[in-house]
Amino acid sequence: MNEMRVTVMRGSGQNRYEAEYCVPCTAGLSVMDVLDYIYENLDPTLAYFSHEACRQTACGRCLVRVNGTVRLACGCPAEGERLVLAPWNDEVLRDLLCRFPAVE
Repeated sequence: MNEMRVTVMRGSGQNRYEAEYCVPCTAGLSVMDVLDYIYENLDPTLAYFSHEACRQTACGRCLVRVNGTVRLACGCPAEGERLVLAPWNDEVLRDLLCRFPAVE
């Protein structure tokens, strides 16, 4: 079984740091699947938006920067040997959770 190295930006404010994880690779993994694996098996303190009722690229709340590009975690395939995940905007609440702008 292949493994993917995943680097995740953690913390908030001045206390930001990178954490690295190894996640088993299987066909069809999404970035959300990778985050769920980390949370459920490696680090239950990881903060990210996971909503079981969506996962259909509809609500937009699971935005995350994937290898430098803002994507929806639930619809973005986890490909390659290395994945770098960071908050999608500068209004970080904690880890990958960002303040979602209000719609006027």
